[in-house]
Amino acid sequence: MILLRRWIDVRLLTLLTLAVSIAAVDSRVFAQSGWTPFGELPGADAYQAMSRNGRRVGGGGRVRDVRFDEAAAYFMTGTGWQKLDFATGERSEADPKALPDRERSGASGRRGGRRAARGRQLTEQPSPDGSLTAIHRDYNVWLRSDDGDEMPVTIDGTEANRFGTACWVYGEELDQNTAMWWSPDGAFLAFYAFDVSPTRDYYLVDGLTQLRTGVMKERYPKAGDANPIAGLRILDVETGKIATVDVGPETDQYVYAVQWTPDSSELLFNRTNRHQNHLDVLAADPQTGATRVVVTETQETWQRNRPLMRFLEDGRRFIWETEKSGWKQYELRNRDGALVNPLTGTSVTSSGFPAEALVKVDEDAGVLWYTARSSLTPINDQLHRVDLDGTGEKQVTTADLHHSGFSIAANGEAVTALRQAVDHAPETALYTVDGGEVAILAAGDDSGLEEWGLEGGELIRFTSPDGTTPLHAFLHLPANADRSSIGKYPLVVDVYGGPESRGPSNTWSAANPLCELGFAVAKIENRGTIGRGKSFEGATYLNLGGPDLDDQVAGVKAILAAHPEIDPERVGMTGHSYGGYMAALAMVRHPDVFAAAVAGAPVTDWRNYDTIYTERYMRTPQENAEGYDAGSAVRLAVNLKGDLLLLHGMRDDNVHPSNTFQMAAKLQDRDIPFEMIMFPTATHGIGSAAYRSSKWSFLQEHLGAAATANEAP
Repeated sequence: MILLRRWIDVRLLTLLTLAVSIAAVDSRVFAQSGWTPFGELPGADAYQAMSRNGRRVGGGGRVRDVRFDEAAAYFMTGTGWQKLDFATGERSEADPKALPDRERSGASGRRGGRRAARGRQLTEQPSPDGSLTAIHRDYNVWLRSDDGDEMPVTIDGTEANRFGTACWVYGEELDQNTAMWWSPDGAFLAFYAFDVSPTRDYYLVDGLTQLRTGVMKERYPKAGDANPIAGLRILDVETGKIATVDVGPETDQYVYAVQWTPDSSELLFNRTNRHQNHLDVLAADPQTGATRVVVTETQETWQRNRPLMRFLEDGRRFIWETEKSGWKQYELRNRDGALVNPLTGTSVTSSGFPAEALVKVDEDAGVLWYTARSSLTPINDQLHRVDLDGTGEKQVTTADLHHSGFSIAANGEAVTALRQAVDHAPETALYTVDGGEVAILAAGDDSGLEEWGLEGGELIRFTSPDGTTPLHAFLHLPANADRSSIGKYPLVVDVYGGPESRGPSNTWSAANPLCELGFAVAKIENRGTIGRGKSFEGATYLNLGGPDLDDQVAGVKAILAAHPEIDPERVGMTGHSYGGYMAALAMVRHPDVFAAAVAGAPVTDWRNYDTIYTERYMRTPQENAEGYDAGSAVRLAVNLKGDLLLLHGMRDDNVHPSNTFQMAAKLQDRDIPFEMIMFPTATHGIGSAAYRSSKWSFLQEHLGAAATANEAP
């Protein structure tokens, strides 16, 4: 018995030891297939140090205030007020008590004010004098007086036929966060009449972390589905009469960008067809609802849905943004929509490239100041001015750098601008209106590059696969990078790249702290984005995921050719939303280029996404089945060879989690390994700290970056 007991004890001890060993192995395996908290990753301390200190490198090039008189410019630096004499060019200290008045900005009139939640519309709108508030409640419109009394404007609203609100797709894709609009004089209230009955519901499971689940539903028209039908009503506040606006006989269209003329005489709104290649701006009579067309724009691909329409102070003329020449330009039109005169794009110095944004409208002087992509490097903004009659156009800034932060003298004879590039520290320069550079008022100090072992950001120029279009990539290497090595560093491409987004900005960047985790990190320009002309923007029309991703690949190859220290076998990509789509698609369209990717909230097939966004660039699946198939990561999933991590929020009402589930199911059916993390309470943005941790853990592991991560300094 004793021997038997001892034998049993030994066996039990052996089994217990084996179980502990197995548990330890399982624990190690689980840790490798999960993630490490970001702060514990190799290089995380160096990342934190670079985040704190890298941004300080290149500082000192900005001035905090600029003022002018006829003889000098006055500006505040870190050491106090300085004066620069125009005649002599001499600098001296300025007396703060004897400064000229600050100039009125003459800003570009950007929209501001309250914003509704994403995809929603505001539920209250106060009248201009505050005596009444328009309220949307229970699918109807109410008026509330300043003493709290309420009166219904509509009484027959339902979930399917609603007043004073729109629907998710209008808020998300047409930036329509309002649905009730007071006239400036408070005499009229316009509001939406919205029929969503043709649309279908999409359901999400809510309460995934609770004892019981619930259902979230949203009217969500997917590409090719029936759309909501938008109408407008106008209430005459004094009489209570409601006029129905004539939005046209076509119901399969979009009605949005609603605003009043400055004198309250007409209600303006945009109307576009379902293809969104034809735009009308209409004006409605508030008493009768009768409408007239003010201006029309048409494109072969897609037409910008919200071109700038800015009224001058006389209320009779407006500045209009057009791309009919193939380049974004500005025109001056009268109240009837007739062309008064072109403003930009008419001279040798202002044609062949797009205008970018209004900087100042000086009506007293009759001058428009604006930026344009007229630089030798076509992603750099330059300042221009033109008389409001279309004459006297001049390019004011001249250096081949990106210009912003302008201060313009009251007499229009001098300008200061902040100028920079990814490899050029910010500096504030003073120009004359004729393009002469007078002085550098403040220069950024980049001596910290050497202190921190940095080379700064690098601009890499390359040509698109179309053989003609110049493109740009921005690259950062880790601190103290070994440029003499071969294939030491993996490369991560950080991407978005979607249509109507902007490509990477050519602004100073001494370091990318993520490089300290052991990577070279790149941002690459691609066709399909805005700011480079209509041909550039429309290159991906009917073919999302085609030329845009091809340009990313061309950028990677240009980087590899210039940097042998980067390993061509360890290239990864990461992005979110459209960037997540690009990352997932890169793995299955170009498995020979990309070894690993993290795709956050990706659209994996455009049939899954909403009508307004998708059809603007792809038309419907019924019209363009070939294009939808070619850009579908789900249909191409069988090509996956590298390592892919899919991340998605289970409450994502924008890019639905079914996108990731479809991709996962296809890979599982073919027994192709991949990884996936779903976030039970997250919406589209995924605010969880585990999102960042899992992403960079995965990329470090699968690209072998931990070995080259930097230690804390």
